[in-house]
Amino acid sequence: MKLQSIQALRGLAAMLVLIFHIHELEVLAIADNNLTERAWVGGLFTNGYAGVDLFFVISGFIMVYVTRNSVSGLRQAADFLFGRVTRIYPVWWAFAGCLTIYMFAAHGLSGQNAAWQKASFGQPMVPFLIKSFLLIPQPAFPILNVGWTLVHEVYFYIMFTLFMLAPRKWLPVLLGVWAALVTGGAMMGLSNPVAMGWVSLAVHPMTLEFILGAIAGLAITNGLVWRSGVLTLVASMLLLAGLCYQGQESKSLLLWTRVLWYGVPAALLVYAVAGLDLQARHTWLIPALFGWLVTIGLYQLTGLDGDSADAARRGATILTVTVGGIAMLIVIWFGWLLGQSAPELLQRTRAFFRHVLDGAVKLGDWSFALYLCHLIVLSGLRVVFSLLGRSDALAPLFRLGHPGVLDNLAFATSGIVCTLLVSWLSYRMYEQPLTVQFGRLRKSLFRQVQPQPTPA
Repeated sequence: MKLQSIQALRGLAAMLVLIFHIHELEVLAIADNNLTERAWVGGLFTNGYAGVDLFFVISGFIMVYVTRNSVSGLRQAADFLFGRVTRIYPVWWAFAGCLTIYMFAAHGLSGQNAAWQKASFGQPMVPFLIKSFLLIPQPAFPILNVGWTLVHEVYFYIMFTLFMLAPRKWLPVLLGVWAALVTGGAMMGLSNPVAMGWVSLAVHPMTLEFILGAIAGLAITNGLVWRSGVLTLVASMLLLAGLCYQGQESKSLLLWTRVLWYGVPAALLVYAVAGLDLQARHTWLIPALFGWLVTIGLYQLTGLDGDSADAARRGATILTVTVGGIAMLIVIWFGWLLGQSAPELLQRTRAFFRHVLDGAVKLGDWSFALYLCHLIVLSGLRVVFSLLGRSDALAPLFRLGHPGVLDNLAFATSGIVCTLLVSWLSYRMYEQPLTVQFGRLRKSLFRQVQPQPTPA
């Protein structure tokens, strides 16, 4: 059973990261143009990297959910690991390969120039690339730097594969022991904001987000579904509050604070929307959607971001999240009124939002490709804007930092549209066909041989 709401959350996570990087690249482009205008995309999207935290929670949930009917054993564990590895590596190799080819073309094959040394943190080029393509922790980000999150994912896959060797009833205990070891190691100071070694990877606090997702998965697979609609609204507001309030990135924020502000609400949200899927109560997503839109819009209008004063961010968070919560209640009340007075109109409204959900699910399908390609697309777009922006005639539209919002709006809009287009093409022409082919291979390698009946 495909959980549509969970897939929609994948799309939300990917969009948060995409718009976060649009903001970051817009800031860099304005600085390159020696201008001082503030980036137009801001507000809570300055903390859009929290989409990674949501991805980690979803990953933990999905691993528990898809193995809910599996039995323990070496064959089943190998089956699971094969499925995960073939899901992540081929797509990763494609996009990391594109950037590697660009680096070779632009900066040579020696690996000795400044660009290579900056990318590899001074490491020799060949070991750096090998570790990048294999997603092995190292003192540098992988060649495509968003791959640092995939290093964590591979670690999660390996640990969960080991757990599958034990009886399923042991899984809660194993997750608890793992959480205790991670917490203990992190409190001993063995973790860093970016896991660039095996030890810091093993005890990184973000691992707790995966474990939280797995706990949510255990609750759902054991039939523990409670107040899914109300919890969806509450979790949405908690996550929005974290996105609005958090300030500049710090060591604490990149370790424990993000787990508390983003990981815990994300786990509650994943648990809640999974319950909506199982109970076919997707209408609760409508007030949640309106609450998000109202809060995002209002906070964007405040002009605040992570650089703003703490008191200003706190006050704006309370105001905008409260108004967003009121918007949720208004939508629920309005829906009840329509149900009483115009049920046919309500049904047509639900049909419209069903199309919205279907679109969000498709975005979730593209989310892995979107996550891997978006920096490549945005970086290329930044170069195009830089070239076109040199013309004074085109400056209002392409010179980022030019007075007015045309340039900012053009960069944000084209960034989203181009990234979605590349993501869709990548998914349809590469990722999806590979998934089908590897799925067939997986069945042929790991399917159980059914015993033949004894002739009478």
